[in-house]
Amino acid sequence: MLLTIAEVTLVRARIATARAAAAQRFREIFTPDLPPTAHLELQANALLEATDTVRVMGRIHYAVDGDLITPYVEPGKPIYDFFDLDPTPLAVFEYWMIVSEIIASPSWAMTRVIATSDEYNDALRRIDAPQLVRVLHGALLPDVELRDDGTAMLDVTVYTRADEERVERRSLFLDAHHEFHFHGRELIAEGKGGVRSR
Repeated sequence: MLLTIAEVTLVRARIATARAAAAQRFREIFTPDLPPTAHLELQANALLEATDTVRVMGRIHYAVDGDLITPYVEPGKPIYDFFDLDPTPLAVFEYWMIVSEIIASPSWAMTRVIATSDEYNDALRRIDAPQLVRVLHGALLPDVELRDDGTAMLDVTVYTRADEERVERRSLFLDAHHEFHFHGRELIAEGKGGVRSR
């Protein structure tokens, strides 16, 4: 089921509100001895406060091990099992956006969801020497297929500069434990740009 632009806009607004709330809370509590994960924890929990489709059983914290920063609810256990989400297309898309923010991979910071033709055209303008790989057919909006076994498929169009510069339609599988798995992609356009994400 295709989401509407109103639903995509709602999710984006909730994430923007959560980021602003986390930044404000961080400014209010800032001291030089705050742990380095304080802002991440504030933001993760603000993201979950801003939504009514996704919940977490507990609070999100972060462990630091060298360069690796890992979110958790209970140490040593995968974070995904602690989430609960409504069985709706909106919830699946919003959960993907929220968990992507919480995991905060370097490549996610260079990735944007494309939901309109204006956003697609803007992405093409940003690409260094764009080359269209395939003609874009159909909708740009996120598409969610809910399955009877509690899993789902999410198709979403993104512009990314992580490693390679490209516009692609990604397919992601949401398993019964609420973990997304990369299922495939259709390359739509690519360019000569890109930023190393690792």
